[in-house]
This record gives sequence, structure tokens and C-alpha cells, in this order.
Amino acid sequence: MEDKHLTLKHRFAFGTVIGVFFCFTLLVFGPLSLYVTGNDEMWFSFRSLMVPVIVVASAGMILMALILSLPKGAIHKLLCCLVFGVTLGLYIQCGFFNISYGSGVLDGSQIAWKDYTTYGAIDSAMWAACLALPFALYMVFKRSWRHILMTAAVFIMVLQIGGLAINIYQNQNTLDKLSHEVTVDGMYELSEKDNTLVFVLGSMDASYYQTYLHDHPDAKEKLAGFTEYDNALSAGSDTLESLPAMLTGNIYKKDTRYTEFINNAWNRRNVFDTLDSSGVDARIYADDKYFGNGAVRKVENIVDRAQDPGALVVIGTTMYRYTMYNAMPHYLKRLFWMSLSDYSDFKSNNTFSPGNDDKLFADFEAQKGFTYSNDYDAAVRVYHLKGAEKPYRLTSDGKKDTDGTTLTKQVEGEFHILLSMLDDLKEDGKYDAARVFITADSGELEYGQCPLLLYKDKGEKDAYRVDHSPVSLLDLPATLASTVTDDYKGIGTGLSFKDAENASWNRRRLFYRNTGSNADSRIEEYKTNSDAIGAEDLRLVREYYVNGGKIDNYVLGSELTFTEDETAAMYCKEGFGHTNGWRTIINGRSAVMEIPIEKIPDHLEDLHAYFSVLNVYEETRCIITANGEEVFDDKLGSSTRSNGLNFLIPTSAIDTDKKLTLRFLFPDIPEETDIIALTSFKIYYQ
Repeated sequence: MEDKHLTLKHRFAFGTVIGVFFCFTLLVFGPLSLYVTGNDEMWFSFRSLMVPVIVVASAGMILMALILSLPKGAIHKLLCCLVFGVTLGLYIQCGFFNISYGSGVLDGSQIAWKDYTTYGAIDSAMWAACLALPFALYMVFKRSWRHILMTAAVFIMVLQIGGLAINIYQNQNTLDKLSHEVTVDGMYELSEKDNTLVFVLGSMDASYYQTYLHDHPDAKEKLAGFTEYDNALSAGSDTLESLPAMLTGNIYKKDTRYTEFINNAWNRRNVFDTLDSSGVDARIYADDKYFGNGAVRKVENIVDRAQDPGALVVIGTTMYRYTMYNAMPHYLKRLFWMSLSDYSDFKSNNTFSPGNDDKLFADFEAQKGFTYSNDYDAAVRVYHLKGAEKPYRLTSDGKKDTDGTTLTKQVEGEFHILLSMLDDLKEDGKYDAARVFITADSGELEYGQCPLLLYKDKGEKDAYRVDHSPVSLLDLPATLASTVTDDYKGIGTGLSFKDAENASWNRRRLFYRNTGSNADSRIEEYKTNSDAIGAEDLRLVREYYVNGGKIDNYVLGSELTFTEDETAAMYCKEGFGHTNGWRTIINGRSAVMEIPIEKIPDHLEDLHAYFSVLNVYEETRCIITANGEEVFDDKLGSSTRSNGLNFLIPTSAIDTDKKLTLRFLFPDIPEETDIIALTSFKIYYQ
């Protein structure tokens, strides 16, 4: 059919296909594929991104269909050829032509654009060829060029859909992003009628508290009404497993990723559902890693940032800017440079910052202590404080010393803060009617099984007392529930601290120790049926290994972590320490990873390896070998901290069984030295 005889129906069919091709490539495939493969830098979930993508892409497809269909004759042909050529260039640029510019950060100020003149020329030639191709097809195939372009457009979209589906499958565990935020809202606001305060001190071993009492004998008088449980057993050995267990009653056993576990723990019914249904205003001030999105429904000061007014606009605009940076030709990229920190900038200005107990205390004093509200009948406030965790920064009067202090001063500073807050309750006449817990997320000595635990019930006025009952911090959920209902047997252990006082010494108590390093990372379950809770008295009954003890084949392009999920741990054979939730440290003169690779494409020359670096503790020479072949020899320093650890691995160095052994050597440092803290790694090809 000749061009001049094309009806609106024919123009609309052709224009719609080309318009959908353009919009799908730029407005759908572009942002979604970038999110799926790089969502570690983004705080919002895949579902949150889908909303602006659907809205923008739908509007774009309708608009492009009209723009390409309504004009007639030469203008119609020109527009369709031009849009097809641009879309083909976008597809090739994003999928095959982008380079890293020597940086892992999308920040144009860090890119020396003048160093990429050759690449810019090659990239420009590619774009020129893409733009010229549809016009050439029109000149050669005047009768069938539309069908050729439509078929090519549909074929490329099918390829994009297939690739996106594979990436979603490979990264499915990271798509349901925990997008909540812990705010400081209501941090010092209590109820006029009924209050429960829970102070959880990090690593506050019971023995540290005894030392404090010895040095401050007047403390017991200030803690009138409190019961000290000197035979309390921790829930776990560190905060990753202990704090969620103390709040939700769920135990992390490494049978799933930590982020999946924590999300499920908060989606299940727990004590905070009971408090909420009883009209209690419950707020928790702790690091957001200990909460799943379900906490938004149960805890008043935890909000979903992706549901904030304006959030979808920020998500959409920043994500499309990132897409444009990725899709544009080399010489236009600088117009769209950005930092991925732009994503994290969209948050409230009152986010809770854990570990800053000096600021917490200063803010408390600045607002003249607690205030009280009649908006709710009862309040529960949980404060997770630094406690006895290193590094020690608190002075004895609760101030911060950047040069560092000592364990003694740190503990004194924490109790100065606590006793000052309790004094404020007394001055306001609210102390006697309040319930107050002073406890720890774990002990610190031996296995960390002996925590501080003090509890003052409502109406308690008697002198400080000591109780030897077989209490567990796993009893905290039931104890909190007992403040609002008598039906708490199905929550946590089903025993409150008061119930435990009546329990016999053969009560079974469990303790979970997070231990091991490298692929040996595990949770050890211990049991005791007696009053003895020394490390030698606990009986090991079961071990739960990271990834169930299995070693999966590594899929090229997958990003695995050294953080709380520990997905990289299965490949670590030596030199990688125990993760504390936000990083894993290489300690010593060597470290080894053994990585069985699922599949290596044929005719591939090099693989790219990238390790995300949180910190470099020791500036030193690093040599990396891949199956004995040297692939990296350079000094680790500030640039490594900024740009990560990057090197090439020739496929010729990989064994025929596709096993890759990476050995990290640090020849210039003594043994047992912290070298570098890692957060993730990825091996990929371009």
C-alpha cells in the first residue's frame, strides 16, 4: 500500500506499535530493570515503583500513539522512523554499550568525562547507525518497511520482557523492600494514666551492672520498687536475634534470609497486636533493621516512607532520572548525573538514629523531660540504647566524648541517663503508677547469656529486691501482654516474669547463640533445665547453619551480601569474620572464597568482580588471585572505600568444573588485623 493511501486506522496501528516500543523501553523496562539489578541502594519496594511506572508509561503510550498516528504522509514516516531509531539506540545503550566510568557511584562530579573521548566517539557512531537504520529500511523496502520495523519492535520487547522476568526471578528475595522508617515521634510523650517503659541496653552483662552497684551503692535506693532477676537468661547472644525475639517472640534460625525473617515476624500476630487492640499507644525506638513492614500497622512511630504524601513523585522522578542517565548517549549523560543518595534523602527529618544516647539525653533535657497526653489511656515506650557496646563514647554524666572513654564510664553514663529519666517521672508523680523494665539485648561475657534484668511493676513501692527465679528474656512479650490482658498464654513463652517467679528450677529455658564465621556461620540452640546458666551449664541441642549448610551455584550478575542476610557467607572459606548485621570484616593476612558458577556464556573473555566496601581499616597492599592467577595488586585506601574493590577475572583462569577460588592476600600486615569491611559482592559480564 502506498503511503498516500494510508488510512488513520493503518497509521494508528503502526504508530501505536512504535510508540509502545519507545515507552516500554524507556518508561517500563528501563526503570524496572535498573531497580531489580541494583535495588540495594534504594529504600522503596518494587511494588512502590510500579505505581509511577504504570501511570507514566500508560500516559506516555497514549500520547505517543496519538503523536505518531495523527500526522499524515512524510511527517508520519519521519516521526515513526525517528522514534524507532531512538528506541533502538536506547535498547543497545542500556543493554550493551554502557561502561562504569571507573566509578560505582552515579555522581557526574566524580567522572572525568574528558578521559572517555574514544568511547564517546564509538558510542556516537552506534547512535548514528541506529538512527539511520529505519530510514535505510524505508529507502530499500518501501512496501514492507513498516512490517519490518513492527516485527523488530515486538521482537525486542519480547527479549526485554524475558530478560526482566529472569532478573526478577534471580532477585525475587530483595524486591519486597522494607521501606519503613522509625521516627522519633512521641519519644518523650507518655499517657496521663498508664505507662510502661522498656529500656533495652546493648550488651549490658549482668556482671557489668554488679560492678556499677558496687561503685554506686545508692543506686538501689534510687531504684526503689525494682526487682533484680539475677538468674535471667538472654534470648540470644547478639542483637540480630535477641531483640526481634524479645519484641515478637520469633527466633531467627538462619533457615531464611534475615530480612525475610524479620518481615514475617512482624506480619505474624504478636504482643503489639494485643497492645494495639487494647488501645495502647506503643512506640519503639530502635534501628529499622529490626522491623518488618508489618510493624507499620502495630507501632505508632514506625511509618512507611513509600506511603508518605509526595513519595511516589520522588520515587518516579528520581528513578526516571537514573534511567535517563543510563539510557542517554555518552555526551548527554552529564546532563542527568545524580547520586543514588537522592533516594535516601526522601525521609522525614525526625528519623531515629540508634546509638546516639548522648543526643537522646540532650533532647530529653532540652524539652524539660516527659510530657503527658490524654489522647490515649495507656502508653508503651521501648528504647534501645547503646549500653555497653563498643566503642565507648559516653562520659559519666551522659555526654559524648569523641576521643573515647572506658567501659566503666560508658555504663555510668547509661545509668545517669536512665536514673535522670526515672527522676523526671518521680517529679511528675508518675513513677509509682508506671511499669519500668531495665534490661539488655544480651550479656557480653562468655556466650552473652547473662543479661541485666530489672523490673518494676505498677504500684510497686517496696525496697529494691533480688529474685533468683528462672526468668528468660523470651518472657518479655508475655509480660508486656499481661499489662493489658489475662489471656497471654499464647504469646511468646506464655509466661510473664511474675509467672516465672513461681516456676520450678526444672523449667526449660532456651538460648540462641549467633556464632561462627565464613560458611560456618550458624545459630546454636542451647537448653538449660536448672538454675545454672554458665556457658558450661548450657547444653547444645541443635545447630542452624546459614543457607541450611548448602552451597548454591552462583548465578553471574547476582548481588550477594555480607550484611544481615549473609548470602555471600556460603562461599567464604577462611578470613571472613562474623557479620554484625551491617558488614563482614576480613581479618588477618589472607581470606579465601570458593565460588561454583552456575553458567559461563561461551566465548566470554573476562568477568568483572565488584566488592562493595563499607570501610578500610588498614591501608595496605592487597593481592587477589583467581585460581592461582593474579588479577589484582594495589593498595587499599580511601579510593577503595569510595569506589569499591574492582577487578577483572579472565575466564581462562576458571577451572573446567566452573569453580572459582578467590584468594585475598595482605602481605604487609601482621596477623589478626582488621583490614576491610565488605557489604556485598557481584561477579558479572558486559
